Amino acid sequence: MNIALKYRPSSFKDLVGQDILVRILENAFTLNKIPQSILLSGSSGVGKTTTARIIALCLNCSLGPTFEPCGSCENCLAIKNSSHPDVMEIDAASHTSVEDIKVILGDICYSPINSKFKVYIIDEVHMLSSSAFNALLKTLEEPPSSVKFVLATTEIKKIPITIIARCQRFDLHNIPAAKIVERLNDIAQKENYLIENGASELIAHHCSNSMRNALFLMNQAVLYSKDGVISIKNVIEILGLVDKDIIFDLLEAILNGDLQKALSVFDKAIKTANPLSVFEGLLQTIQLICRYLITKEIDSSVIECEKNRIKDLSAKKSLIFFSRLWKMLLKGIQDIKTSTCNDIAAEMMLISLCYLSDLPSPEQVVKKVLTQNTQQRNMRNAESAQQKNYDFDKILRLLRQNNQIYLYKQLCNNLQLVDCKPGCLKLRAVSRLNNSFCNDLKNYLNQVTQQEWVVTVDAGCMDREVSNLNYAPAVKSILDTFKGAKVVNIENKE
Repeated sequence: MNIALKYRPSSFKDLVGQDILVRILENAFTLNKIPQSILLSGSSGVGKTTTARIIALCLNCSLGPTFEPCGSCENCLAIKNSSHPDVMEIDAASHTSVEDIKVILGDICYSPINSKFKVYIIDEVHMLSSSAFNALLKTLEEPPSSVKFVLATTEIKKIPITIIARCQRFDLHNIPAAKIVERLNDIAQKENYLIENGASELIAHHCSNSMRNALFLMNQAVLYSKDGVISIKNVIEILGLVDKDIIFDLLEAILNGDLQKALSVFDKAIKTANPLSVFEGLLQTIQLICRYLITKEIDSSVIECEKNRIKDLSAKKSLIFFSRLWKMLLKGIQDIKTSTCNDIAAEMMLISLCYLSDLPSPEQVVKKVLTQNTQQRNMRNAESAQQKNYDFDKILRLLRQNNQIYLYKQLCNNLQLVDCKPGCLKLRAVSRLNNSFCNDLKNYLNQVTQQEWVVTVDAGCMDREVSNLNYAPAVKSILDTFKGAKVVNIENKE
């Protein structure tokens, strides 16, 4: 027999993972304040239709209305067998038109046949047409006292707001993996199945938080093994997953940058699984590693040997590295999905992941830039220090040692030092100088010191000598003869 059907809850105490819903409905039945119209929303397999049937049991049990139906009276048995004349279950996916709703509207005016309430369960109600919703609107607002509506949907956003406003809405939550594991182990014990440690956790993590999906997978695992043993190996094969040891080996090769080993492990993995399953397995493992690096804790559903591998791998790289690896994997999975050759795209993605370990981390890049800046500053400081060594006395020694007698004598006899800085020499003339002196001295210093120099001469003394010369009798006679003439410079002609 199908496990999902055999162990389908028939009372609220058996409903798993919907504690808030159960508490509200318990109080509603206890206080006799049962809503006329109930809207159940949630993802597939969390118990919407099951809840609707339990509500019908509670309403029409011979002991009811009661929160705890007996399950053994004529009404309860008929409802369980889907043969009760006053409980109608309608699939809105195949009955979407307004004519289908008119059939219901024409039926509700009649009293229940052999129970207290007529219960209409409309599954996948979001599939109804707009005209069908409009036809149902007035009846939902003011239904006969003997009629109850229970609507169920996986797409609450597609339900008109006018319908939602006229119903008591319950959002069924995804069932936690721990609750699913507990339920699977309980059923395995009742059915005398031998379930390996970790097999139920594996099913719980791959059933999309759906109890129905989990029970279907468990049923497949039982039929696959024939002997009633639910092993991790069988579950992996049924789901098309990759063995955890292979995932750990592949991730270790990626972290070590060992491309040859990574390709070898990857080839082994895709013999039993598709490339997407391999990368999704890497994503799950990286998530566990990142969580461990942050909290120093590992999910209790992870077996001991896998915990040790997670701890070992987490010590190889930083949290930032694993975060970058995660982002690259997400991008790689999208590329594989859109590629015409999944295997080739997966291999190229694997190569990129292996070379990621050779790339510097952001901290290393910042450190390298700071180191380079420090080195450049040190070089500039060294150059400045070297420039400062060329003081005025050293310049004089360079001129004398290199037989630059003219420049040397001019500096010693006809010039005074005003200032001497690295690359800058400022002088004051005390007697006449040749016009080319500044350029000659500058070019020589540039050549000898391998530095750029700026040489300036304050010609104040020379200007006074020229001014005094204008009043000499012979010069004054010439200037009077040639109107507008003036003395510009004084040169010694030897």
